[in-house]
Amino acid sequence: MHAHQNDSGVKRCDPCRSPIRYGNAEKNLWQRFKNSRDGNIAMLFAFMTMVLFLFMGGAVDYARWNGVRADMIESMDAASLAVAQLAQADPNLTDAQLITYGEKFFAENFKHDTDVNAFSLNFDLADQRVISTCVVGNLDTLLLGVAGITTLDVDKCVEITRKGSGRIELALVLDVTGSMDSSIGGKKKINSLKDAVTELLDVMYKGSPTSNNLKIGVVPFNPYINAGGANSWSDAWADTNADALYHGARFFHVDETGSIDMTKKVNHFTLFDSVPGADWRGCVESRPYPLDELDVPSNGSTTSGALNTAMATPAIYVSGTSIYDQRNYDAFNDAPAFALPAATIANSDNLKFVPVFHPDEPDCSSSACNYGGSGSPNGAWFDDPDSDGNHTSGNVEEYDYRNRSFISDYRYTKSNQGTPYLKYGPIVSHFRQVVDPGGSISDPAFKAYMESLGVKTNTTHGRNRQEYIMRNAYVGWWDLATSTYDFKYDLSPSFSSGRGPNHRCTAAPILPLTNVRADVETHVNALSPDGSTNSAIGAMWGWRLLSNEAPFTEGIGSSDPDFADWQKAIVIMTDGENTVSNYDTHWDSGLGANGFALESRMGANMTSRTDMRNEIDNKLLRICHRMKDEGYLVYTIMFGLNDAGTERAFRSCATQPNAPYFYNADDGADLEEAFGDIAADLVDLHVSK
Repeated sequence: MHAHQNDSGVKRCDPCRSPIRYGNAEKNLWQRFKNSRDGNIAMLFAFMTMVLFLFMGGAVDYARWNGVRADMIESMDAASLAVAQLAQADPNLTDAQLITYGEKFFAENFKHDTDVNAFSLNFDLADQRVISTCVVGNLDTLLLGVAGITTLDVDKCVEITRKGSGRIELALVLDVTGSMDSSIGGKKKINSLKDAVTELLDVMYKGSPTSNNLKIGVVPFNPYINAGGANSWSDAWADTNADALYHGARFFHVDETGSIDMTKKVNHFTLFDSVPGADWRGCVESRPYPLDELDVPSNGSTTSGALNTAMATPAIYVSGTSIYDQRNYDAFNDAPAFALPAATIANSDNLKFVPVFHPDEPDCSSSACNYGGSGSPNGAWFDDPDSDGNHTSGNVEEYDYRNRSFISDYRYTKSNQGTPYLKYGPIVSHFRQVVDPGGSISDPAFKAYMESLGVKTNTTHGRNRQEYIMRNAYVGWWDLATSTYDFKYDLSPSFSSGRGPNHRCTAAPILPLTNVRADVETHVNALSPDGSTNSAIGAMWGWRLLSNEAPFTEGIGSSDPDFADWQKAIVIMTDGENTVSNYDTHWDSGLGANGFALESRMGANMTSRTDMRNEIDNKLLRICHRMKDEGYLVYTIMFGLNDAGTERAFRSCATQPNAPYFYNADDGADLEEAFGDIAADLVDLHVSK
């Protein structure tokens, strides 16, 4: 390059005289970069060259390491499973023989043995429940050595559960409704169920009376759930002080002076104490929606935000993906609004469980209670349910009050009954004067309460013909000396035909989780059918049985160091569609775990039997979704039932909509096969780590 000065004395290049020629701009750029004496640029170039080399070299070495390790893990899984299968087939083989077999099996499958340095394969058979297999070794790197990385470790352990040794907590949610007393193929369905459970126990216990790796509980269901089998019924989870919103809501308190006090709640436990010969059998009401489908601890807490989040439609369900995903999506998307403010529902008092006390329903016959004249309060008649004995469509019938004559009404409404009548008379008078448009008593709280029970106030119809609604809520007068109610429930109670405060509480108690086979078998063999179907409450209590939250705490909790070793599973079996009592009562249904239809306990506007029945299916699916979301395996079985709606719900509820997670058993033999297949699936070999 030649240079000469211009007029200003600044040197400049004269390209015309240069011997170098550049073919293009890139070569010119490279020439300037090469001749640069700028130290920063040179250092940056050297650094970037090294980074690029390490990146490419690392990618090559990592791809090689990943391929070797994947082959190694697959070979370890296969060898471990082969050892377990051989041990199951021949229990007489020694550990040494099994290990030799496993090493040969691994060698046949692993294709990179010559690539691994310091290779070592170890089978640990000391634990009778699991087989642990570990490999130690490393790979030489090809390109990363320039960065000082000369080897990559391939160390890895896998663990498989031996067949029959899987740690399982299982809830058997079993339909024990009245239809289970019918027969298929000459055999009662309840007996087929008992045989099917025996088949499941045979597979899971393998002839042993107990197992340290297996816990099974039983949840019999019909319209109610009997939680009386809980190890502790205490104020920690039971509403012993009548704090819960719905506790005592069907009754009103009359103090020792005869004054109606709407500020004091009637405690169901106190009512049981007021009925001679009646003890609480263990059935509980459902908590207010949506607490009735959430595993919120009864001794814990929740918030409005948590309730709203729990009811949100899960993103996992995309509308239209499949009929079963769609059914789950609809169950959330169509969920009813809360009947009460979320903050009210979330109050910790409502997390507790209320014992069922079925009220004495009206039963007067025309010869016993219908009379008039000066002997009656206000000279009015004590009327029966509408059109008594007529059974005209649209009328409320005495016949449909199934718990009538538990306390015969004439014992306190007929004038010759003495003190009970004299105590009841002023209550009737108060009622009539409050609800009558021309009445002389202003009692807004009592009037509003009667209206909530369905009394039509400000009409003569409400004044006279709906007294039986008031009778249903009247429990007698408070007795300070005994802390019980007198003059109604203590008047010669009758428990015939299943009547009484435990009416329709016919399901056997829940059996808490146990590892003793005989406990499960004995409990199931004692089951007897009665009542109608509500599989949603069965599923919910199956979840509670497993979840380690009060009232059942036998299940392993997430804080336990062995929690990851246990698989929680639930089997839900039914032989009928979900139903709501169609009794023609004044409250549009019979009483069940979710109350009368009039009470709208299943959500806003759920005040008809049809709405409630459909919502049970939706509730079941929401419960199942939440269990599956927590990693539970959900198995469902229909037995002797041909109903498309129930089948779609049960397929959608299951972990998968086909076997071994869903079965439609036509007869007893199919039912046994279903239970046996589910048991085999639960105890089958699986890689656990």
